[in-house]
Amino acid sequence: MLKKRAAGRTVFIIALILAVLCIAFGINGVWRSFERFDDSILAEKDTQLYSLMRSGDINLENSINAIQRESETFLGRERLKAEIAGWKKSGSTVSLKEYISGNTLTTNPIYADLVMNHKGKIVCSATGRKSYSQVTGSDANSMSLWKDDKNVYYMAWHEEAPGDITYDILIDLSRLYSMAIGRSNDREIMLLDAASVIVMTSGPDGPIVKETEAEADERFSNFRDFMISCQKEGIADGISLDTTDGSGNPYTARMVALPSESTVNGEFAMGILANYEEAIAPSREAAEGILLYGGLGVVGVAGLLLLLVLMRRANAASSAELRALKKKNEAMEEINQKMQALAHHQRLETIGTMTASIAHDFNNLLTPIMGYSIMTMEMLPADATDLQDNLMEIYDASVKAKDIVTRLAELTKKGNEENFKEIEVDEVIQSALKVTLPAKPKNVEVKANFDAEGEKIRADRTQISQLVMNIVLNAYDAMREKGGTLLVSTRISGEEVVLRFKDNGCGMDTETMSRIFDPFYTTKESGKGTGLGLAIVAQIVETHGGKIYVDSEPGEGTEFRVYIPLSGASMESLAWGPGGEGKFDTKRYSVNIIRKELARIQAEKEEEKSVQN
Repeated sequence: MLKKRAAGRTVFIIALILAVLCIAFGINGVWRSFERFDDSILAEKDTQLYSLMRSGDINLENSINAIQRESETFLGRERLKAEIAGWKKSGSTVSLKEYISGNTLTTNPIYADLVMNHKGKIVCSATGRKSYSQVTGSDANSMSLWKDDKNVYYMAWHEEAPGDITYDILIDLSRLYSMAIGRSNDREIMLLDAASVIVMTSGPDGPIVKETEAEADERFSNFRDFMISCQKEGIADGISLDTTDGSGNPYTARMVALPSESTVNGEFAMGILANYEEAIAPSREAAEGILLYGGLGVVGVAGLLLLLVLMRRANAASSAELRALKKKNEAMEEINQKMQALAHHQRLETIGTMTASIAHDFNNLLTPIMGYSIMTMEMLPADATDLQDNLMEIYDASVKAKDIVTRLAELTKKGNEENFKEIEVDEVIQSALKVTLPAKPKNVEVKANFDAEGEKIRADRTQISQLVMNIVLNAYDAMREKGGTLLVSTRISGEEVVLRFKDNGCGMDTETMSRIFDPFYTTKESGKGTGLGLAIVAQIVETHGGKIYVDSEPGEGTEFRVYIPLSGASMESLAWGPGGEGKFDTKRYSVNIIRKELARIQAEKEEEKSVQN
């Protein structure tokens, strides 16, 4: 016992350790899954941000290309060349300035000024301003950064002309930002020039252009420094930073940057800043919801499985209890049947005793009737034929009554081995049929065919008569409502005589056939049958070493065949001897019953298995 307890405790500890490890592994897996989920959402968000930047990048490229094309058109006009020739001839820039101030570029929203240079010095400009300075040299696209005396920065497109003449078309950076990028409430786009001198972004009142060295708040500085770093290293990258919004509320910002060499416009590095929490919150909430409701689902399934296990155990316990109660009920029913059998046996003994006494008294009354009838007939004159006939009727009736009383008396005798005598089969059956005739319904016809004349069996006459009467009376009851015909016959088969009783009454179904030889089983109404008739028939057949077979179909009728050994033939071993020894098995008398009983037992086993499962 102690070893079993120790083994059980060890199994419990191992199961507990495994459960804890599974829980820890599961929590770690969930945590890693959330990290991978965040990474995938972040990569998807970065892809969206890059797409937004690409859209602004293309707008920048288109805007710059448009003003370059317009500038080339204007600078290639013959009128401009003529004005330059006049300036060189007269030395006056009045006419030249007046012409370029009304150039067609003024209709372009990002146009700021047109500056004409001669040998590197500003000769004139469309706006008349000459306080410009070039901050960066021209790049491969002939673009450079300029600023005026008010520190306003411009992007300039440089164009060479004959005679040491050059032109610079100044682009208004604020208007360029407004047209190409615009303003959005959920994101912020920053532009950084290729030389990292200035940055441009949107502000509450419009675009903001600042030098990269200018002071700024932490959020702006972080964004700018990240863009400068990406521009310097020439890589596209993204970063998440904790910062605050304009109201001072903390949040996590996501910054993504493209260096100028990776942009379409080629002049500006581009960066975009968005609220990372707002981007990932819906997806994370969805994932958390999936995890929560999935966990609830798993718990529900586990609970359901536990409930099924408990229900199965309860069902198994109920089935065991039901089987125990069934056995107790069968035992009680068996006891009840034995009590009923004992009470019925006592009643039969009482009736037998009373019948014997009544038969004796009737014989005492019939004897003087018969005697005085004969004496009176002898005293009558020869011509008193009518009186003689009347007295003869009285005598014949008395003889018949005495014969009936004699048969009744025979039925009350006990079936002992001492009563076994050689009797003629046909004569006994004919005598028993006569006794049953008063109980025959008027709509029933009895036909007989006796083919065992002179053949004898060693039997108890009373029991054989009782066998015939019980089967015949059952046939009468089966045909009582609709009528019919009862065929009774005998024949010899080898060393046996075969008694055949066939009716065309109501017949029996399978369940009824399987129980007709059970003591106290009856289909008759209460008070009209004891349920012992066929049980006694089966007992009598076995007592005489015979066999009985029955075939029946509902609505088709019933046939009994009884085989009894002839006198001198060897008898089978008795399952129920004359003295009551042994056990009576009612299920072995019919092939049909055996087959159907086996089917019923198999069905009960299958039903019990299904209940246990």
